[in-house]
Amino acid sequence: MPSPGEATPAPVLVTQDFADGTDGSHSQGKQLHGTPHGSVAFSDASILRSGERRGVTLELDRGELVADLALHVEGTTPSLVGCASPNETGPDRSCGLTVLGQGTCTPGARFTLSSGALCQTRPPGSCQGAPVMRVCSGERPCEDKDANHLVTGAPICASSTCPSANVQCPASGVYTVLAGPYTPGTPWSLTLGASRGEFPATHQELRGDRLVGLMMRSASGLPMLEVTAAINAQDVVIQESPGTWDPSGYTYLYRVKSLGAQPLGNICNSNPNPNGGDALVVPVRGLYDNLGERTESSTAFTLACEYAVIAKCYRWGYKPWLDGVQAGKTTEAHWACTRMARADYCGAGQYYTEDGTPIRLWDGMKPPINAAPANPIPQQSMSFEAGWTTDGAVCLSHWRWKNLDANTCTNLHWPKYDANGNVINDCQATGGAEGCSAICDNADDAERLYGAKVFNESASNGPNAGMP
Repeated sequence: MPSPGEATPAPVLVTQDFADGTDGSHSQGKQLHGTPHGSVAFSDASILRSGERRGVTLELDRGELVADLALHVEGTTPSLVGCASPNETGPDRSCGLTVLGQGTCTPGARFTLSSGALCQTRPPGSCQGAPVMRVCSGERPCEDKDANHLVTGAPICASSTCPSANVQCPASGVYTVLAGPYTPGTPWSLTLGASRGEFPATHQELRGDRLVGLMMRSASGLPMLEVTAAINAQDVVIQESPGTWDPSGYTYLYRVKSLGAQPLGNICNSNPNPNGGDALVVPVRGLYDNLGERTESSTAFTLACEYAVIAKCYRWGYKPWLDGVQAGKTTEAHWACTRMARADYCGAGQYYTEDGTPIRLWDGMKPPINAAPANPIPQQSMSFEAGWTTDGAVCLSHWRWKNLDANTCTNLHWPKYDANGNVINDCQATGGAEGCSAICDNADDAERLYGAKVFNESASNGPNAGMP
C-alpha cells in the first residue's frame, strides 16, 4: 500500500479467471447484506488514541476503510516555556522552544527531515540563524531525556548551521517537531522538508489494522459497531480461483461486532454455512435497500458480509471503485450481479433460489470482467438461464429452481414449445401477443434484444427439474 502522502495508481479493469483449479461455477445465495447493520455512516466515528477516544471521519479508498484523524498537540512540557537566562543554550535545553509542526509517516520506515543545508546537495527546506530541532514520537512534546524523544537535529556539514535529522518513524505514524534558536532571543527561522510521508501535517490517515478499535455508527442511528480485526483480502484464502479473496491488494476485510443492541457479537451471524466461522465484512460504495435498489451516498456506505451477494459480486470482480469517482458500468454490473446471484427475477428484492446453488456468470463489458465460459459443465446440467440488468432478469430461458417460480414477473415465463420444438410464446416472435414472454437462449440475444449486462448459466433445480 502507498505511504502517507504518496499517490495511488489508477484502477485497472482486468478480466477475472475463476476457472483455474475449479469447475468454473460459483456458489450464490439468498442474502443481500447478510446483516441488519449493513449501512454505516461516514461521520460520528471514533478511534482510541493514547487512552482517549477521538472523533474521526471515514472514507472509502477503493475497497478499504480510511479514518481521517485531526492531529493536535497533547499537553505541554518545560521546553515550551521561555528561558529564564540567555545562558541556557543548545538543542538539549529545557526551555525556549516552540512546536514547529507535526508530521505523518509509515511506521518503521526511515526518512530525512532536512532544512536546506548549504552543502554539496540542496535538500528541501531552509533556515536562518542557528536553529535547533528536536523530534518527538507521537503528538506529545518531549524533553531531551524523555522516552518519546526520537532524535535531535544537527547540521549535515561544517559549512551550514541548518539542522537535519534521519528519523525512524514511530509506531504511531506521527511525530512532533520542537524548534527554536540556539541562543534564546536571537533571530531564527526553520522550514523543514520530509523525504517521505508528510510534514507539516494537520491530519493522519489511519487504515489497515490501525483501525482495530474503530467505533462506527449504523446509518439508522443504533447500534454502534466496533472493528475487532482488519485483514488485507489478498491474504484471505478461498476455495474458488484465484485462491485469494481479492488479489488486488486494495481490499480490506473487517470483523465487526455490534454494541449496545441485540444481538450482540459479530454482525455477520447468519452465515448459511454452519462451518463458516466468524464471517468478515467488505466495505462497498453506495447503499442497497431491502428491495435491492442501489443509491449513491456521500453520507454512508455499505458493509456486506462475505457470504451475502453484495460481497460475492464484489469478490467476483465487480468492484464499484473500478469506475473511479463516478458510478459507471462496473457499478451497474455489480448491481445487476446482486439481482442475478439471488435470482431476483422481478428486481423487487425477492429471491427465488437456495443458498449454495451453483451458477456460472459472465458479462458483456469490454474488456469483460468475467469472460463467457469456454467449456460446458455436463455433470451439473448447466445451460443458459437469463440476462440481467439492475432491474432484474430482462429475459429468461429457465428458472433456477422450478419450485420457486417467480410468477409475479408477468413478462417472464418458461418457453413453451409446439410439436416441432418451436418456441410459441416468445414476445419477439409473436409481436408481443398476450401471455408471451421475454425469452432468450443465449447471451447474444439477451444483450442485443433486451440490453442485458450480466448473464448466467445454471441447472434447473427442484421437482421435475429441467421440464417446463
